[in-house]
Amino acid sequence: MVRYSLLRTVLDPLLAVSGPGGLARLEFLPRAWEYHTRAHAVSRELYGSETPVREDEKHFAALRDQLAEYFIGKRANFEIDLDLHGSDFQIRVWTQLLRIPYGKLRTYGQIARALRKPKATRAVGQAAGHNPLPILVPCHRVVGKGGSLVGFAGGITTKARLLRLEGHTLGKSTRIEEPRLF
Repeated sequence: MVRYSLLRTVLDPLLAVSGPGGLARLEFLPRAWEYHTRAHAVSRELYGSETPVREDEKHFAALRDQLAEYFIGKRANFEIDLDLHGSDFQIRVWTQLLRIPYGKLRTYGQIARALRKPKATRAVGQAAGHNPLPILVPCHRVVGKGGSLVGFAGGITTKARLLRLEGHTLGKSTRIEEPRLF
């Protein structure tokens, strides 16, 4: 059974789609009225056309609560079962992204080196760009060389908002700086 729901958040509405293994997709959905159609398309893409699909708000209560806590600064880690679908390399990148602590930043190059593929910076960027679970798999914590804000499924403004929420400052540029005490 595939379940889905539209989650209204302080950011854009989010479409949540869950399969038998856990949450499989969390998408920014600026045109919220499309969520039924989009949920069915995601279900066919991930699980085939024979899998039953239904809207189920109650199924996503824990996700909704944890996102609400995150957005008010009371949650740093999520406790939701994830069902990642992608190539082996994409899943390796997304797993590495899950290791970035709340409030910390990494560059695409650092992620590539952590995967022992130091020349795969662009491939890491592409995998992060195809992250099916933004916020939970924190691709917003990945910045370009020198701290530049680059790419995010929800847009650069949303990425900046998420980073500010986690304590980062933007200053007068599109560069991120980690908070400093002195």
